[in-house]
Amino acid sequence: MLSASSISRALRLAIGLLSLSASHLSAQQVDESPYGQKIQPFLREHCQRCHNEDKPESGVRLDGLVALFPDNQLFLWKEILKQLVEETMPPEGELKPTGEQRASIVQSIREEMKSSQIRNNDKNGSVRRLTVSQYRRTIRDLLGIDDNVAQILPPDGISKDGFTNNGHLMGLTPLQMEYYFEIADRALDLCIVGEKTKPVVQNFKMELGQNINTNPLAEKLILGANNHLLHNKDFLVSDLTPDKPFAFEPFKMRTQYDFIEGYAGNDTVRGWRKYDSIYHSVFACMRGTEGYPKGDAYQIYPKGLLLRPAIPSSEIWEQSSTYGPRANFKISLRELPDRGNFRIKVKAARFKDALLLSDKAPTLENTESSTISFNDSPDSNEEREAEVPSDGIYQIDLHFKLQDADKSKEPTNATVDKRTSIAKESWSLTINGEPFIRQLQHDLTQVTPKADTGEPSTNQLSLAFLRLRLPKGKLKWQITLGQKFQLDRLVFTKLDEEGPDGKAFCSFEKRSAWLGVHLGLRRDCGSTLEQVSEPQKVSGYEFQEYVFEGAIANFPSPYVEKDNVNYLAGIREIGVRHEYTDGRDVPRLLIQSIEFEGPFYSEWPPRHHSNIFVESPNRDNVPVYASEILRTFMTKAYRRPVADVELEDITKVWKASYGLNPDFQSSIKDALSVVLTSPQFLFLVEKSQTKEPEDLAPFELASKLSYFLWNAPPDQRLLELAQLGKLAAALDTEFDRIMDDKKVFAFANEFATQWLGLDKFDTVDIDERNFPRLSLHTRKELRKEPAQFFQYLAQNNLPLRNIIQSNFMIANDCVAAYYGLSDIAESGFDFQRLEHNREHLGGFLSQSSILSGLSNGRESNPIKRGAWFAKRILAEPPEDPPPNVPELSDEDGQKRTLRERLEMHRCQKTCTKCHSGIDPWGIVFEGFDAAGIIKAKAIDTSTRLPDGAEVQNYSEFREYLLQQRMERIAFSFLKHIATYATGRSLSYNEIAFLEKAAATWPDKNYPVRDLIRFVVRSDLFLKK
Repeated sequence: MLSASSISRALRLAIGLLSLSASHLSAQQVDESPYGQKIQPFLREHCQRCHNEDKPESGVRLDGLVALFPDNQLFLWKEILKQLVEETMPPEGELKPTGEQRASIVQSIREEMKSSQIRNNDKNGSVRRLTVSQYRRTIRDLLGIDDNVAQILPPDGISKDGFTNNGHLMGLTPLQMEYYFEIADRALDLCIVGEKTKPVVQNFKMELGQNINTNPLAEKLILGANNHLLHNKDFLVSDLTPDKPFAFEPFKMRTQYDFIEGYAGNDTVRGWRKYDSIYHSVFACMRGTEGYPKGDAYQIYPKGLLLRPAIPSSEIWEQSSTYGPRANFKISLRELPDRGNFRIKVKAARFKDALLLSDKAPTLENTESSTISFNDSPDSNEEREAEVPSDGIYQIDLHFKLQDADKSKEPTNATVDKRTSIAKESWSLTINGEPFIRQLQHDLTQVTPKADTGEPSTNQLSLAFLRLRLPKGKLKWQITLGQKFQLDRLVFTKLDEEGPDGKAFCSFEKRSAWLGVHLGLRRDCGSTLEQVSEPQKVSGYEFQEYVFEGAIANFPSPYVEKDNVNYLAGIREIGVRHEYTDGRDVPRLLIQSIEFEGPFYSEWPPRHHSNIFVESPNRDNVPVYASEILRTFMTKAYRRPVADVELEDITKVWKASYGLNPDFQSSIKDALSVVLTSPQFLFLVEKSQTKEPEDLAPFELASKLSYFLWNAPPDQRLLELAQLGKLAAALDTEFDRIMDDKKVFAFANEFATQWLGLDKFDTVDIDERNFPRLSLHTRKELRKEPAQFFQYLAQNNLPLRNIIQSNFMIANDCVAAYYGLSDIAESGFDFQRLEHNREHLGGFLSQSSILSGLSNGRESNPIKRGAWFAKRILAEPPEDPPPNVPELSDEDGQKRTLRERLEMHRCQKTCTKCHSGIDPWGIVFEGFDAAGIIKAKAIDTSTRLPDGAEVQNYSEFREYLLQQRMERIAFSFLKHIATYATGRSLSYNEIAFLEKAAATWPDKNYPVRDLIRFVVRSDLFLKK
């Protein structure tokens, strides 16, 4: 209960506060500043009738402005000034000021804004949480584990500027804190091992090749629907014991099983069965979409398994196959480690291949051809010889005639579509022991009797089979026919290597295969696999080992009950593919063996353990050793030297834990868990001592620089320079070192994604019927294009104008093919510079990942594209739309063009103001469809831009931007880079500073790397 004196003090305090408030109000009422005497009365008379609390026209209120012109109101004052100077406000029908009044008020506002800019320079440091991607990389670098333990974190919010690293949004909720506790415990469990416990290591190998297994499994395997199991005689599985410099327990795969349920095709098979073989633990399987278009998807070869490129399937349920790509080889197995890193080694080579020709390819026969003729029907399985007159590229054509008297007989080795009389079959031609199989289809009506006479419509069939390089001399060949034809003759035609056919073969011959490894699980209707690192180029004809590594926990895993009784439940899969690029013919990939090892350790205890439990002469002195461990770890975690008081606090945690349970490793883990959930680790902190601008401390600068340009913690070089106090002096050198490092792609990708709003491309639902080329496979590669292009500009310091118009693009084969540039691309999955020579291509504005993301997946959207351009490229963002905006529709049932509907929409009173600053920018992009490809039929894209300039088409629009708006585009780039670099919205003063920088930039080419360097060297980055 409060005492009388307490109540008295409370009343006096309340009265004092009321008096203070009254005196403040009185001061406001007798405001003698220019605002109170001149500006505020003007606003009341001419503006506040429409811009007040009750009636905020266009969402703008002017009744909350104050005399001090604070920084957060300067943007509004700038807009007021613009409207007054351009005489667009007050609008028609309102009381307008005289010219003299307008000039006077404009001058007063300018003076007050200038005075305010001088005042608004207070700095108070900053604190912002690491983004999810920064946190993931920081955990990885600190602990040395590849497991993505941060995947449970919710995504970061996006600021109005479009960035996820804005400090105002990077708070810490109780739920997030719970996640950080969980992640810290899990990550430390992965790191810390029992030093005296022998690890268990699984190591097995599958070798592939014709009849390689001399003791194959006799029983027929059952592995579910749409499976094409390799015959057990053609693959050999063995448990291995790796050679390690430490003691370990080799893992032996289980062979004995009891199952009550399995599958034969789509039929369920029930009844207890016992199995005893390693081949019930490991299968070699080609479970994928059927119907390879040309040649067999795979072939067993004496030296291994031949794979054609894995043509992707869209894998949409009930619309396309969900069994994965064609040529989809997988090792299906029951046992893999649950955690730890793994290593997969694939021994592979590029096959010295022939180019199979399409069914429509013309046969060749001329004076330079070598013909082998037959007077009787040769045995299809009989090996024969031919003479090759000289080294070179040859086309082999086969000519047949009917063999049987029964001309109506259907093919003996074919499937026939009864509706169309099309026979589909496989024919095989073996050249010097190398088998080449063609998938063929032909019209049976051309080789069956006529109804009226019984005579065949034709008794001839000619086939352009393949092209290959042959040496001079004897050639052995053998053919297996799918239909009862008599082989009439073989024709070997030598091709001119400088002719179109010869050049086409040479291009095919030089292309590399691309090896990819995937890991995941089997599903009833397919597989769920994810790629293990990037595909690797296979260019040599000799076998080499290709190594793929990852963390088991990052890949899909089946979860089934212990000792499940279903034969197909819980199966893991290792997919090995010849990765598909752009659909052009490429030599096959020859796989000889696949070896798995996991968990993979090169030493024991592993590096991630010994990085925590460091070597020390004080290991036996528990308190001293604990202090050494904690100081070393905290220094790395906090990215700076640790203060004694900080070390003391964490040491208390260790002592308390060790006192309750004298388990040294467990108590260290408890202490480190606190470190990993501390603000010093989770946040980027810039401490400020005063309100005056201060230089960043050396370690603050090291972290700010590395998290900006690497999205990761500073490396040892940055920390050493910070420790010596030399980082600021070496800033230019370190900036260049960081920019030249391959880790800078993390910055390029994060910045480009957020600046350009590429998340829209990730989520847009593309109409596959109208845009089949924009497949999941193609979208994955197109998504990389903007970041690759931006990184190239930045690392090579190229002019910023390239983002608007560029005579080159950065593309791989898949991206180039999408834009119709396959003829100049030969880089596989590697992104390289291509000179495109197409008027509409080049720069960001024509990139499909941007334009398609700014559509609805069915048709282009000029409003989205216009708003994006105004905001992201010009930094002139339109106002937020009011609620309940009407859709673009034809309410009266009349079919109108998109442009006509847009005009109707824009004419509505509530829409006019916003759309006048959006639509003109968007209309110029109407030449591109919803998939981001230039439309085949030219349409009218002429428009009057917001500043009054008129352009007739996209080409004129880009020229207008280059000639008249590059200064604004340079400012926009500086603004977005600075916002991302500092992790906050910029103040009015900083915006004005960047506008001036763009206007006075000495090199009007605006080199991209120099623009980024300018931000790093500016006070808005270096001051706190």
